[in-house]
Amino acid sequence: MVREIVLEQVVTCESDVCAIWKGLSDTDWLNRAMGNERLKVEAASSAGSAARYLVKTRLGGFEVTWTERPFEFEFMRSLTVRRDMVSGPVERLDIGYFTEPRGVNSSVRVRLTLWPRSGLLGPVVRLSAATTLNKLVSAITSLDESLVRSGRSPVLPPTRPVNVERLQRAAAALEKAGGGLLGPRLVHLVANASDDRVMRIRPYELADEWKVGRRELLSACLLSVRAGLLQLRWELVCPSCRTGAGAADSLGDLSTHGACQLCEIGFGLELDRSLEATFRPLEAIRQVEVGPFCVGSPARVPHVVSQAVLPPSPMGKAVVRVPDEVGLFRLFLRGGAVALVQSEPGAASSIELPEGPWPEKITVAPTGTIAVPARDAAERHVKLERSEWTNLAATARDVTMLPLFRREFSAQVLRPGLSLQAQRVALVFSDLVGSTDLYTHAGDAEAFRFVQAHFEVLTRAIERHSGAVVKTMGDAVMAVFPDELAAVAGARDMLLDFETFRLGDALGGRTSLKVGVHGGSGFVATANKVLDYFGQTVNVAARLQNEAKAGQLVVAEAVAEEAVASGCLAVEQIAERYPARLKGVDAPILVARVQVCAPPAPARALG
Repeated sequence: MVREIVLEQVVTCESDVCAIWKGLSDTDWLNRAMGNERLKVEAASSAGSAARYLVKTRLGGFEVTWTERPFEFEFMRSLTVRRDMVSGPVERLDIGYFTEPRGVNSSVRVRLTLWPRSGLLGPVVRLSAATTLNKLVSAITSLDESLVRSGRSPVLPPTRPVNVERLQRAAAALEKAGGGLLGPRLVHLVANASDDRVMRIRPYELADEWKVGRRELLSACLLSVRAGLLQLRWELVCPSCRTGAGAADSLGDLSTHGACQLCEIGFGLELDRSLEATFRPLEAIRQVEVGPFCVGSPARVPHVVSQAVLPPSPMGKAVVRVPDEVGLFRLFLRGGAVALVQSEPGAASSIELPEGPWPEKITVAPTGTIAVPARDAAERHVKLERSEWTNLAATARDVTMLPLFRREFSAQVLRPGLSLQAQRVALVFSDLVGSTDLYTHAGDAEAFRFVQAHFEVLTRAIERHSGAVVKTMGDAVMAVFPDELAAVAGARDMLLDFETFRLGDALGGRTSLKVGVHGGSGFVATANKVLDYFGQTVNVAARLQNEAKAGQLVVAEAVAEEAVASGCLAVEQIAERYPARLKGVDAPILVARVQVCAPPAPARALG
């Protein structure tokens, strides 16, 4: 290998180091801002190398191919990339960004290191590298100016024009569908935002940015799909790196498992952990250059605070750094080794792990380092990630709980025979007591009218608390909620609203309502052409409804106590606590019988 060429420049920024790091670590945006061409990426696995992808593009006027290794970075400190070139004028290219706080300001040192394939190519490579460095510096300067001016990265112009006529038609349809105040904002986003902003719209992330309700914006995005403004995609999310590991246009296209090329792991699909709903403009309105423009952007893994490539043994070692904060982290080595890391003052400033099995938990001081020794003759990447972080994913569980989705996207169901788990759901079963007597004494037409009207009353109460009706069964309702407290609040209002309804109806005196609530894991599958829930959580919720009496809800005692503490229920409403022995359940369940409404007085016979 001939002598390397090193070019370096320092950019002084007015932004603080946190803001400049957030923009700098979004290397997809950075490459777009530099005017780089999109990448062609293939899955690849070089023997003994940490590289997981083969990348092709044009750089500096040359067609180049390289093996893409995991980026190495330390949160708010440094980001380095090594590229071993398969073709092109250089054998290897290293790119580094190093940030440094300067009071309330910061600086970024940019370094390019290149190894030409021959001495004759040196001058050409140096000239091309200088041009690239100037583009990088210009992009960072533009980023800093925009951060100072608006607090966010510069908006890049759309790469392709917008179909104005189709956009206006979609805007009108969205307004008619009830897009409200968010509809025009989504239309403006589609018309004016840069490609990197709309190629993967995450409704929760956008809601937090716009300071509006997450559920509200998710609903607006779904309405935009129906109006012909956006298209919906389901992304498979790796449980380790939390990045996309595949995508599908419909729930019906999914299978039971996914795989992450980067982490080299397979994983089962779960509605609330590994499936995320994202949106992008409808292609007939705007064709977005989705890229990719970068494979390993740290911005795509904001929970990862440090990542390094572990060289092969013997004597290989990688070092990851804990950020300057107290908390719990997780250390992960590709291939499966995991350890918890507690960052706390007074602990050791450096830790070296053994070559054998790791301890379950490591304690280290903030800004301390952890040295990880090699395990075998293969390169691997090791990362340190926050054990908790803000969840910005609109999961499939969240989406399929929306009444709007269940009504307007009824064709979005799982393929026959496929069931996916949800780690946490809360289910409510109701039963209309006295309906059989209604049909006998009031006649089919009047009884049917009453039952249907009572469904409408219950549905409004359910949706008021972020629930959705899964199905009706005769005179019963099955509903799903995001958590047990929401389910208890929904069940409470179902009972209260039904009481008001029945007292105002001539047939109501012959009826009462009872409800069961239970939460836990469950499975979702397609039954009778709708998404339905199955499993022991469903069985227990139905059995608890059987335990209830008129005007009551029955729920696990611990949940009832939590509902009382939150103000959802009054302690006086808990009429009884007891161990319920339910059919099909081995051990008794401690439950609370909650009397929401007084039981109805006996009604005199009709006619």
